[in-house]
Amino acid sequence: MKKSLIVLAVFSLSACSVSQDPADGGFLSGLVGVGGGGYQDRVDEGQAALEEDQAQAAVLQAQQQRAYARSAAMATEIEQLRAKHTQWRVTISNQVAELRSSGAVMSPFIMARVNAVVNTSPSGSNDAARLAALQTAIADARALSADLAALS
Repeated sequence: MKKSLIVLAVFSLSACSVSQDPADGGFLSGLVGVGGGGYQDRVDEGQAALEEDQAQAAVLQAQQQRAYARSAAMATEIEQLRAKHTQWRVTISNQVAELRSSGAVMSPFIMARVNAVVNTSPSGSNDAARLAALQTAIADARALSADLAALS
């Protein structure tokens, strides 16, 4: 009887499906996973995936820091150009006041340019557009200032 129970147990256990994949579950699969290295393989795969994700995260963080640095530099440049634009507007206003006090006659075309430059507030939908608009406005103001200087 004992022999038949052992034979029955061996046949029963041999009929069970055993897998190298520990995720399949079961006692025998667990034993095979531990003994055959299936668990360690899964741990190694997970570790490799984690290291790859961490490396990618480091690359993305470095890119983000460079983008923040470029944005900060551009914001500083925009503020400097705004200050320069304001200085040109004041200079032009002073030149117009001097020309008027000296009795110089300015054409409607020049006065339209003066109004456009003095009353403009360059802007844009993003930093690059604001930067370009300010550079254009400063160039226009510089040219107008030279034209006003020629009238005196």
